[in-house]
Amino acid sequence: MGAIAIPYLSNMAQMGYVTPNIIPNLSLWYNASASSTVVSGVSTANFDVTVSNGTRIGSWIDLSGLGHPANVNGGTSLKPAYATSMQNGLGAVSYTAASSYNLDINPAAWSNALSGFTLYVLARPTSLPATAFPVVVSDQSEGIWWNGANWSVGVSVGNRGTVTVTDDTTKFHMYGMVFDGSQTGNANRLNFRYDRAAKTLTYTGTIPATTPSNSNWFVGGDNRGGAGGALSLKFMDGYIGEVLIWTRTLSATEITSVEYYINQKWGLGL
Repeated sequence: MGAIAIPYLSNMAQMGYVTPNIIPNLSLWYNASASSTVVSGVSTANFDVTVSNGTRIGSWIDLSGLGHPANVNGGTSLKPAYATSMQNGLGAVSYTAASSYNLDINPAAWSNALSGFTLYVLARPTSLPATAFPVVVSDQSEGIWWNGANWSVGVSVGNRGTVTVTDDTTKFHMYGMVFDGSQTGNANRLNFRYDRAAKTLTYTGTIPATTPSNSNWFVGGDNRGGAGGALSLKFMDGYIGEVLIWTRTLSATEITSVEYYINQKWGLGL
């Protein structure tokens, strides 16, 4: 595809794309591509341990600088594993539903009462069962999840959008949630992006003007039983490569930059 105009050109990374922390208000960044990431010229650990193929992960470190790690809940036997060379030669965190693997974020007050919120996830669910599972979702149903029939994106309990996409479980996909509570109407307040394209949602309830009071966020599974409803104590089969959250609504240009970064880094060919 042709060249894309990327903002913050003076801060371009070595591989030719903007790094996420250059875009203001990055509040959570999990990167599974390697054992460590160079941020602002300093090597920063991505996990609580140095990883190789099959290493169990107890904590996924937040690279945003705001200290929001995702930790295992439920003991050492429930740690997800690290898998090398999963996409474009990069690693990912591996989840197995039958083993109840998950990582969660607590506390989560940083995500409360926001008029804008942007979430991106690079993931590959290896199965899309008739039961629901969280990808990245809060205990108040904010985030992105599989609902057992199609994809859902929500801001608060009962207030969500759903969409059916052709989801190839042999590939990684880019999932995006963009919330702007300053707008009027469901379709203007909540949008879902899949593989760099906006998708038309079918809405349930009324998308609120601000995010709710979240206590936990769940990544890949819910060992606490706090995700609520069909997501409670449910887990995904598959891989998560990267999670990015901004505590505001990104502009169209910034969304283009984030999607370009994920696409180029992970070699999605979108």
